[in-house]
Amino acid sequence: MSFTFTEVQNTYRREVRRFVEKEMAPVATGLAKLNYLPIEVRRKIAEGGFYGINMPEKYGGQPADWVSMGIAVEEFSRLNIMLGPHLTHIIGTSLFLLSHGSEEIKETWLRGLISGKIMVCHALTEPGCGSDAAAIKIKAERRDDVYVLNGEKTSVTLGMQSDIALVFAKTDAEAGVRGVTAFIVPLELPGISRSAFDDLGWHWAGRASIFFDDVEVPAKFRLGKEGQGFYITMGQFDFMRIGLSLGCISSAQVSIEEAVNFARQRMAFGRPLAKFEGISFKIAEHATILEAARLLCYHAFSLKDQGMDHIKESAMCKWWCPKIAVEAIHDAMLIHGHVGYTREYPLEGRLRDAIGFETGDGTAEIMKIIIAREIIGADFLPY
Repeated sequence: MSFTFTEVQNTYRREVRRFVEKEMAPVATGLAKLNYLPIEVRRKIAEGGFYGINMPEKYGGQPADWVSMGIAVEEFSRLNIMLGPHLTHIIGTSLFLLSHGSEEIKETWLRGLISGKIMVCHALTEPGCGSDAAAIKIKAERRDDVYVLNGEKTSVTLGMQSDIALVFAKTDAEAGVRGVTAFIVPLELPGISRSAFDDLGWHWAGRASIFFDDVEVPAKFRLGKEGQGFYITMGQFDFMRIGLSLGCISSAQVSIEEAVNFARQRMAFGRPLAKFEGISFKIAEHATILEAARLLCYHAFSLKDQGMDHIKESAMCKWWCPKIAVEAIHDAMLIHGHVGYTREYPLEGRLRDAIGFETGDGTAEIMKIIIAREIIGADFLPY
């Protein structure tokens, strides 16, 4: 067993960190205060090739491995907690299109995602269902060479600023998960309207509700066959959950590093805060837990690199990492005392964003069901 990165991966980390510090930091300043992702930021990410990690060169991507993608996620999240998961979101969608889209879809939408010219959102959740994907109500009725969509999607991250949506709809209302079909839907089509959420965090990403009123989607924009939507998306969720988990851990680690620096300098009762066990023990505990979680994330990416099953490990990452990240960032804020509660420090923004990941892309309860099913067996805990 090896718990070390290869020399190539270590070199890649140094290159990514230099890129983030030199190229990304200037254009991402104040990002947490915006309600959109500026085009300059997207352009920089695309210029660095980060939207195309491990994607075919034919469509503008570059060869890599998934551990290296995790490195990029980790380094980007040091700058802003949402940027690493954003990379995972784009690459996860690209995988979806690569595996299940037509050549026309790949040339148009996949190439557009990798170049940063197109933004995409995932439209799965509805007002009456989130974790229970079989209960979705939005309908996709086939009429000749189009599908007509009617219904509402909600809690759609990047919903207000995306150009296309990955929409999951019922083509067979009576078939449960076997009636769910996936589509790529251009959001400028007639009959589509959107409404923004006013969220606690995730400000530059933003969430929205998207409404479909007799929206005609060309049948060629269907992904996979009818009824395959639920099954083909679950594998991508396994991958994306690892990335967003690692993003949370990275941001928490930066927060603890900042708390260490503050504790070394801030004096209380004639000595630095770092000399008090009440402070140093908190730092030691979080450093230990965060390192263990970080290794779990990279272990899951390593399994994917080897083509091995990683459903259980992905779910472990997803329920645990956001939780401990919230706890670590919270304690880092407390170590900073009254100044940590101000907007002058990034801690409050990180805390608000990290809380959002406790539900986004799967709640802790659903993750534990998945883990238990993988360990005990599907005969005892079926979907």
